[in-house]
Amino acid sequence: MKPYLSAVGALIISLIVTPANAVAPTPPEHSQTAWLLADARSGDIEAAYQPELLLKPASTQKLVTTLAGALALGPDWRYQTQVRYQGQLDKGRLTGDLLIDFVGDPSLSREQLQALLKRSGVRYVSGNVLLNQGHFSGYDRGNGWSWNDLSVCYTAPAAALIIDRNCVQGALYAKSNQAARATVPAHQPVKVSANVLVLNKAQRERQFCSLDVQMSAPNQYHLTGCIGPRKEPWPLRFAIQDVNAWGSELTQWALNQNGITVAGNIRSAHLDASDWPSLASHASPTLKTLSKRILEDSDNLYTDSVLRTLGGLHFKQPGSFANGTQAVREILSEEAGIDLGPTWLADGSGLSAHNLLRAQDLLAVLMTISNDPRAQWLMELLPVSGETGTLQYRRSVQSPALKGQVQAKTGSIAHVQNLAGFLDTASGQRKAFVLLQNGLSVSPEQERRIADNEQEWPARNFERQWLEAAVSGDLID
Repeated sequence: MKPYLSAVGALIISLIVTPANAVAPTPPEHSQTAWLLADARSGDIEAAYQPELLLKPASTQKLVTTLAGALALGPDWRYQTQVRYQGQLDKGRLTGDLLIDFVGDPSLSREQLQALLKRSGVRYVSGNVLLNQGHFSGYDRGNGWSWNDLSVCYTAPAAALIIDRNCVQGALYAKSNQAARATVPAHQPVKVSANVLVLNKAQRERQFCSLDVQMSAPNQYHLTGCIGPRKEPWPLRFAIQDVNAWGSELTQWALNQNGITVAGNIRSAHLDASDWPSLASHASPTLKTLSKRILEDSDNLYTDSVLRTLGGLHFKQPGSFANGTQAVREILSEEAGIDLGPTWLADGSGLSAHNLLRAQDLLAVLMTISNDPRAQWLMELLPVSGETGTLQYRRSVQSPALKGQVQAKTGSIAHVQNLAGFLDTASGQRKAFVLLQNGLSVSPEQERRIADNEQEWPARNFERQWLEAAVSGDLID
């Protein structure tokens, strides 16, 4: 496979003939911006600006992780969660311990866990039920994840034990002249409370108003602050904090549903249980199906589980964020000739503020997706402008010139708005492109005008202008 843009010295920028009336879009004031536009087959560069600048990739980094997964595992690979045992088993009675071997399957539900235990045939356990998380090691969240985001589901812990996405949905009822009330479904083993003021607009203008959440063991959440009234409840999505407690509660539920009696306890474990006999197995959807969720919906949990799994399989040891990011580097280098050089990878999802990538790194990934038969299936999973996934309602791609013409991965965190993928020009040519915008901020007055639809968000305006110029063939450096 040709190592597209594998080093600074390999970056060859070809000049393009630009119409005399073409105007280069102006990046947002004070921002850091980089872009590349290239022929999707040959890799010939047609427009470039600061392609070697290290910037925060946000979720465009998911392209890097999914490409490594495609090259190392293939589209048909699946997670296998197994029930194992140690001891003597006779007609459903186990004298010994039962072990659930969790492997980081991000799609595993409580109902699937129940069905797995039922298929094991065990009805009585004299010892303990062990929730094994030995396939992963280290922290279950990436370095550089913002501490005040850890209560929300897009930072759910990417542990070996994942059930129901390690996430709970709830609601906050905030009606005028009533105390706010927080709820979660009764079957969820978490507790949510609220001491939140419901203030009208005039009251909120007289005092600073914000909503905060305090977390305590074992998965308790307390909301404080103030909020405006609303007819419909505000949706809440809480990330699980104590994975062991969460797993124990849901495993107990599954045992009860199956009528399985356990004389001992449910305990967390970190074991190499590969030599324990297996009684039943649950297969996840294929990597292709999982990758569709990663690329189309920008799912952090799915991506970081894949990352840790790559680390474990590549180095033949429990997977972690540290060995996962190194595995991605080595896989891309060995399989596709992509040298990530001075880039910094802290996770697989792009959620970490520590991540740094160059536009040329992302373009090299896109060129491999475009041209390597082992990875071309990833292209069809990308969101389509105005039609699917994170591009369905993205306001920068809703114009007639862009709708249906862009297939790309979005990437947004605080002060960052990125896009990387493919576009079809008005003349019918397919291009690969990377557009990175970092350091985005506006004054409080501009923010108010944007909220009142009196002004457009500068990054959105620039993104639309840049894409329209690229599609029309008028983009200049």
